[in-house]
Amino acid sequence: MSRHPAPIARVPRANVDPIATATDALALVSLAITHPLQHETVVIVLDQQRLGSIITVVSGTQHVDVCTVIERFCIAALETCADAGATPAALVVATVRPTGATQPGDVDRWLEASSLAETFGLELLEWFVIGPAGPECPRDLIGEPERW
Repeated sequence: MSRHPAPIARVPRANVDPIATATDALALVSLAITHPLQHETVVIVLDQQRLGSIITVVSGTQHVDVCTVIERFCIAALETCADAGATPAALVVATVRPTGATQPGDVDRWLEASSLAETFGLELLEWFVIGPAGPECPRDLIGEPERW
């Protein structure tokens, strides 16, 4: 039996297919993460048309707060996009926790991360927390609607 996930029917192509739903985002994230699961955080930068061209995987984030990753990535993404003549508009973030998913404090982290992205002029569309049972979204815990 293989430890790799089943093939995904449709994965958004960079600068071609918009990432318009959570399913689109998770299709891309599932290809980027390590299998078997390891502590890491994936950040996808989207433009105003929700086209993605930058995806980064930060490994070893077991003891790193997602807000730290988002802040550093916002700074780097804005500089990189400006150099390329692009305008980033939104982020999709996925934190992999191989031994469990949502933790106490994740609702506060979601609110802080969302606000932090906003200070850089970006919208945090979603923060997925991926564990052995699959993805969860901390915003669901407070009943906040999807941003797609």
